[in-house]
Amino acid sequence: MNRPIYCAIGDIHGELERLKDLHRQVLAFAADELRGRPLRFVHLGDLVDRGPDSCGVIDYLMAFERVRGRKVITLRGNHEQMMIDAHDGPGAAAGAVRHWSINGGEATLASYEGKPEARMASHLAWLKSLPTVHADRGAGLVFVHAGIDPDAYPDCGAQVNMWTRRREFMDPRCWTAPALRGQRVIHGHTPTEDSLPETAGDGQRLNLDTGAVYGGRLTAAVLQPGAPDLFFHS
Repeated sequence: MNRPIYCAIGDIHGELERLKDLHRQVLAFAADELRGRPLRFVHLGDLVDRGPDSCGVIDYLMAFERVRGRKVITLRGNHEQMMIDAHDGPGAAAGAVRHWSINGGEATLASYEGKPEARMASHLAWLKSLPTVHADRGAGLVFVHAGIDPDAYPDCGAQVNMWTRRREFMDPRCWTAPALRGQRVIHGHTPTEDSLPETAGDGQRLNLDTGAVYGGRLTAAVLQPGAPDLFFHS
């Protein structure tokens, strides 16, 4: 069976040029080394906030998805959810607006300045459509923004997927859910301290949030069946 190869990319946070650079690196590698084997991109969420061009990131990923179709999966992270909550109808609570604003929303709003109002509306509709988890059981891979409930997976719920930093999730020795046997969880959300990917439990958990918007790097991992993970950085 010709299983797909996955390329997972950590928290982007408006870093459009670095995202484009990562895509160029991975696509060049695929052209040289993969010999036509299927490659799927998974963006792990937190596309927006704090960085210089959140609007541009969404425009770019929507176009990337249109060109590559099902070969692109983009997940909704907690920052997308905060953006949605701050704009969800005319009665959006002031608390949701303030919460988003102090967590990087001001930089996102600045990236929309001078653009048609319809741009924001179309972006919000797309963000609302994004899943919070993607699982390929045959490949033994679970992709999620923040993490999963190690006792209840797959019955975790979107809030857990987008927000959790539960200690028991971080330590795969504590995972008890039968559905996690033989599975790796690939996630972001919690910036690593050294700007390098973090693995735990002999690779059962892989964290790709390498703090791009905090002076770290934007990281992609190419996950090939039966081969070591390959990492690309920008």
